[in-house]
Amino acid sequence: MFVAGPSHVERMTRRLLKPFWIAIALLFLLEAWLWDLIQPLIAWLIMRLPWQAFKSSLARNVARLPAAIVVFLFVVPEVIGLPLQLFALWIVAKGAVITGTLLFIAVKTLGLALALVLFEACKEKLMELVWFRFVHDQVMRARTWAMAQVQPLLDEITTLRRRMMLKIKSMMGEGGFFEMLRRIRATVQRRMQP
Repeated sequence: MFVAGPSHVERMTRRLLKPFWIAIALLFLLEAWLWDLIQPLIAWLIMRLPWQAFKSSLARNVARLPAAIVVFLFVVPEVIGLPLQLFALWIVAKGAVITGTLLFIAVKTLGLALALVLFEACKEKLMELVWFRFVHDQVMRARTWAMAQVQPLLDEITTLRRRMMLKIKSMMGEGGFFEMLRRIRATVQRRMQP
């Protein structure tokens, strides 16, 4: 019995969509990387500021609320940040690209930090919701998928970087950059002598 493989169109579609999926994976990983980067910074900041008492108080108060209500707490950073983000985009449209971009990044970072504090304070309560647990698991799976999509590219970049470093070292010789400059200078001086 003849079993047909993927058609030419299916193979071509997969080949064309691969860069798209890698770009999506990279964006997802960028957001996850920012989350991972900010998490220790926020934890450090919370330990240094009197926010620990605030966080404990928030966790106690959240524990009293129904889990469905706790979900709406995550709307707060977006509600606060959205007008500022729109203002930042308006500034960019007016021509102050650097100022607007920096404001947008600052507002996004602050919103992400606030969401992190809220998530840590509300995580136990949120995990009571079946749909939230499902979404959380899907996001973790998506993160694993994104890493699997990007890993071959990261491995290629690492290999290319190593090759370039070896090539640079071989071009510069044993002494490195300054030794290479010394050799060039000595060669120029020899050629300039009568």
